[in-house]
Amino acid sequence: MEQSTLCKIEGYYDSANKVIYLHLMSGFDACQLANICEGLCDSPDSQTYHSIWQSQEHQHARAILYLFSISHILLVVHPGCSFDISYVRFFRNLDTVRLKLQPLITDILRGFPLSKEWILAGRLCSPRVLFVFETCTIDLDKDSLSAPVISRSRGQKTPPLKKLQHAIEDQIYHILRKSRVITNISNNSLFAVPANQEFVYVKPEKPIVVNDHANFYLGLLRDSCSMSKDGDSPRIHSYQLLRQSSQSTSLPANGHCRDVTTKSTNQEGSFKAFLWEHIETALTKGFDDNIGRNPVTPIFELPTCDQWTKVAAKLYDFFMTDIKDSKARPYFNTLKSLLEIDSRFSEGRCGKVMPIAEGAYQEGLPKHYTRSFHLSKLAQAKHVFALHARGPAFDKYMKQLEEHCDRIWKNGRQLCEDISLTGNPCILELHRLPSTNVAAESEETMVRPIKSHSSQIRTKAACNCGRKQADREDPFSHKAANYEFYQSLEHSCCEKLEHYTFPVFMSSTADAQAGHVDTTREEVTHHPLARKESGKLDSVTAGISNLSLALSLGQSGASDVFAHTSHSLNQDMSDSTHTSAVDLGETGHAGADHKATDRQVSTTEYLPGMVHSNSPVGLLPKFSSWSLCCLGKANSYSPTQGLDQPGFMHGSNYLLPWDMTVKADKEKWPTVNETSGKKGKNKRGQKSIQETEINLRLYLGCEYECPRGHRFFCSGPDKLLKVPGTGPPKDNANKLLNSDMPLYFPCHCRSSKGYMAQLMRVFMTTPEGPVQAKLSPRIQPAPMPCPIFLPTTDGPIKLPAGGLWVLRLPYIYLGEDGPYMIPTDQQHLNSCRLLKGLFGIAQPEQ
Repeated sequence: MEQSTLCKIEGYYDSANKVIYLHLMSGFDACQLANICEGLCDSPDSQTYHSIWQSQEHQHARAILYLFSISHILLVVHPGCSFDISYVRFFRNLDTVRLKLQPLITDILRGFPLSKEWILAGRLCSPRVLFVFETCTIDLDKDSLSAPVISRSRGQKTPPLKKLQHAIEDQIYHILRKSRVITNISNNSLFAVPANQEFVYVKPEKPIVVNDHANFYLGLLRDSCSMSKDGDSPRIHSYQLLRQSSQSTSLPANGHCRDVTTKSTNQEGSFKAFLWEHIETALTKGFDDNIGRNPVTPIFELPTCDQWTKVAAKLYDFFMTDIKDSKARPYFNTLKSLLEIDSRFSEGRCGKVMPIAEGAYQEGLPKHYTRSFHLSKLAQAKHVFALHARGPAFDKYMKQLEEHCDRIWKNGRQLCEDISLTGNPCILELHRLPSTNVAAESEETMVRPIKSHSSQIRTKAACNCGRKQADREDPFSHKAANYEFYQSLEHSCCEKLEHYTFPVFMSSTADAQAGHVDTTREEVTHHPLARKESGKLDSVTAGISNLSLALSLGQSGASDVFAHTSHSLNQDMSDSTHTSAVDLGETGHAGADHKATDRQVSTTEYLPGMVHSNSPVGLLPKFSSWSLCCLGKANSYSPTQGLDQPGFMHGSNYLLPWDMTVKADKEKWPTVNETSGKKGKNKRGQKSIQETEINLRLYLGCEYECPRGHRFFCSGPDKLLKVPGTGPPKDNANKLLNSDMPLYFPCHCRSSKGYMAQLMRVFMTTPEGPVQAKLSPRIQPAPMPCPIFLPTTDGPIKLPAGGLWVLRLPYIYLGEDGPYMIPTDQQHLNSCRLLKGLFGIAQPEQ
C-alpha cells in the first residue's frame, strides 16, 4: 500500500480575493481512514494496521509542518464538540522538530529573492490556528440564537452559542498556555491564537426530527426544482440539498430510527464570516499576536502568488519527499520517534520482560535435551512473556525470544533424537555417525562429534547357537540388530559349527543400488503359502495328529494313515512353491520348480530390508537376518538332561519328542529299529518288495528369550514347558506341529515390569532313516495386513540327517514402513505368531 497516495494536499486559488486555500487529506480524515481499511483487506502483504497507521501519522505530521511554513491561517476541524487534548503533545513535538529544521529551511530560502525576516524565520509568520467544532452541544430552537442571555457579572447580553464559543476559547487558551505551546512572543511559538478576535467556531445547526417522510422528500423535491438565487442549476442545487441532509442525519437518543435534517439557525454567525474576518486582517495590517509589557515586532510576510508558488514547491520536496542522504533525515526520524509514544512504551516494556522470559526458558535445563523438551520450555517462556509484554512491539520481541531460545538449544545442547528399532531415543548430543560421508557434510555438521548412537539400554542375548550369552546394545539399525551382534560372537563360539548358507546379494559392480520395493501389493497374492491354503494344511496336520496319537498307543495302523496323508499331500502341493506342515511326498521338487519360474538374481540391485512376502522377485539382501547351524550329532541331545546352555530357566530346557512310524525297504534299512516284517502283494497277487515298519523319534523345541537373558521352551501356544525333576517331559510336540506359536510370550522371571520374551530359536533333531527333515519358518510380526517374513524364497530348508540343528530367528522384523514393535494391545499381541507348518519331513531324493 503506497503511503503517498493516502496523504496529499489539495489546493484552490481564489483569484478575486487573492487567497489560496489548501486542504490536507490524510489518515486522520474519515474517508481516507476507510480507504486504508479497505486496502488492508485487499492487500496481499502482511502489513499490520499499526505499522500503516504509524507511517500515516508520520506523513501527516510532516505535512502539518509544511503547512505551518507556508500558511498564514490553519483551521483544525473537530467532528465533535470538545477539544482533543492529544493535540497538545502533537503540537509540542512539531515545535521541537521545527526548531531543529529551521537552519535547513533558511538555507533553502536563501536561493530565492525574499526578505531577510522570511529567510531567517523560515516561514511567512507565526500562523494563526482556528478551531472549528461541527457538533453543537446546546439545544437550539428557532428563537434561542436571537434570545440573549444576560450575564450577571457585567450585565451584557450574550447569545448562548457565543457564550459556548467563548467558553471553549478560554479552555483551549488555558490548555495551550499551561503546556507552553503558545507564549507571549508569537515569533518563538509554533503558532498563535488572536487575543482580540474569535478563534473558535461552533457550527450552529439544530437537528430537526422528521416524522413524515413523504412531506420531507416532497419539500426536498420542490427545493431542487426551483432555481437558487445565485444561479445554480437545479441539478447542482438538489445535490447540495441531499448532501446536507445526508450529512446531518443522526439517531435520536431514545433509539428510534427517525430521519433528521439540519438548518442554519444564524446566518450572521456563519463560518464564512468567521473565517473572512481573519483573512481581511492578514490582507490589510497583518497579524500581531504578541502580548506582554515589552511587545516585539511580529514577523509577517505577504508574498506574491509567484513567490509563494516557487517557495511552496521547493519546501514540499523538502518536507514530503524522502531523500536518502538528506541532512533533514535524522530530524524526521526524531519526529517519528516522538510520535510513536505507544511504540516506545511497548519497546521499553517488552525489553524489560525479555530477560525474565529467557530466564524462564533456561531454568532447569539439562545438558542436552530433545526438540519436544525445547518446545515445551519455549512455550513456558512465551507464556511468561505474554503475561507482561504489551503493545505493537509484542510480535517483534516474541520472535526475538524464539530465536534466542533456538540459539541456546542449538549451541551444543541438542540431543540426538534418533529412535532405536525398539523405540528408545539416543541420549547423546547431536553427533555424526562413523559411517557418514565427510564430503557431503556441511560446515554446520562438521563441528559435531563422531559417535555411534546409544540409548544406554542393554539387554542380554545368546549367540546364534545359544551356547554363549553377551550384553546387546540397543540397536539403531537393522544390520546391528540381526547381523552384527551375532557376528561379533561367531569368532568365540559358533565359527567352527556347520552353517547353512542363506542366499545373499553378490555385487558385480561397485555402484550397486537398493532396488525399489512396491509396498502397495497384497500379501496374499504374492505369498505361496498364504492363509487361503489353510484348508489343505489343516487336513495334513489332522492326519499327523492322528498319527502321533496312534504311535503313542503302539498301534501299527498308524502307517496306513501316514501313507494316505502323504499321497493326498502330494496332490495338494503340486501347485505350491512351499511344503506344508509335515509330508512324505515328492515335495522336494517344488523348490526347484519355484526357482525355475523366478527371474535371475540381480547383481546390481539389492533388497534394502528383509525378505518377506512382498519382496520383489530376484532381489536379495546384503546379509541374512537368520542363522541356521548344527550343534552336533542328533544323539548328542540327552532327553533326560535337556540342553546344556546358559540362561535356561529350571526345568524349561527340554525338547519335545515327535514319534512317527514309516514304511521302508528292509534291504536298505536292515538295522534301523526293525519291527515285525510282512510281505505286501499287488492286486494281481504277485509278490512285492518286502517292507518293514520303522519307528523314528525327532526332538523339537521353540525357544523364547526375554531381555534379561532368561530362556525357556513352550510346549504349546499358551503353556510354558516346566519339568519338575529330571526329564524327559511328559508332553509331546503335537501342539508345536498343529498350532501357530506366539511370537511373544510372558516371561516368568521375577520382575515388576513384566518382561515379554520373544521367540528367538527353533531346535530340531534330524533322524537317521528313510526321511528328510525340513524347516519352513514363516513369521507374522503384526496384525494383518502385514507381510510374512521368510529366510529365503527358495522353498523349505532341507536339513541333513543325524544332526541337532538350531534356527536363530531375527531380533527385529523390518518392513518397508519401519520396524514392527511389540504391540501394547493384547488382541494385537495374539496376532504376532509363527505360522504352523514350520516342521516337516519328506522322502529323500533318489
